[in-house]
Amino acid sequence: MKALLWIALAVLGLWAVTRLLEGRLTYFPLRELQADPAAFGLRFEEVSATASDGVRLRGWYCLPPESAGHRADVVFFSGNAGNVSHRLPKIRALAGLGLGVYILDYRGFGRSEGTPGDAGIRLDAAAAYRAARGRAAGPLGIYGESIGGLPAVWQAATNRDAAFLILEGSFPGKRAVAARLPPFWPFLPFLGGQLEMGRHPARVVCPALVLHARQDEVIPLALGRAVHDRLGGSRQREWYEIPQGGHNDAFEADPGFFPRIGEFLDRALAAARARGAGCRRPRAS
Repeated sequence: MKALLWIALAVLGLWAVTRLLEGRLTYFPLRELQADPAAFGLRFEEVSATASDGVRLRGWYCLPPESAGHRADVVFFSGNAGNVSHRLPKIRALAGLGLGVYILDYRGFGRSEGTPGDAGIRLDAAAAYRAARGRAAGPLGIYGESIGGLPAVWQAATNRDAAFLILEGSFPGKRAVAARLPPFWPFLPFLGGQLEMGRHPARVVCPALVLHARQDEVIPLALGRAVHDRLGGSRQREWYEIPQGGHNDAFEADPGFFPRIGEFLDRALAAARARGAGCRRPRAS
């Protein structure tokens, strides 16, 4: 009986520690913005959206330079640290490809209300896509960065009108990452199940590009490849193994990063026009 009691206490302790630390080890928000898009030469508008549970989210809609034209819009789901201001170098490069970039901070990040959490990120993603679609007058795509790849896939699977999906440094779910880290093995049975792609990748039908750094020190390359392989329903599924840089700096280290995205956009937007998706002209900018 004593042995069973000790086992029960150990299990209860692991459950309690997991519940206490899981959120803190998943999200690393910063409230203070480092800059605004104007500091990066971007034209922009302040935007906001309200999640279905009433939490208000705030961010920006950044317009492409007039010289690049306005080919499409993209809703950007960021990684698990910092806030929208830390994505400005990447946003500037995407805008240079002719994309209007719609980005909101998750709850608890930047100027958004609330506290970060797995359940909340689902609601925030739905609110962001809904708001972006409401203002887009042309094709609307989705970009998911690291942990943002999960809400990106959820939204692409749910919204069949999405013109394209781009995933960078993505992974199938929290459990897949923890399973590769021996110190976290005892906690695996107690992890929450909300931050998982599940069957959603197979339901994505739009063109999809998965980019992953060969030397990614945070998310193993094999997990990015697993995401790509699960996108079996995509009309056009592409893979780019980034030869330089790691999880956080590949977009700066690899000179082929954004040209590869540009080539993908050419094909994806041509496919969208062919099937009549998002054939209206983007908003005047």
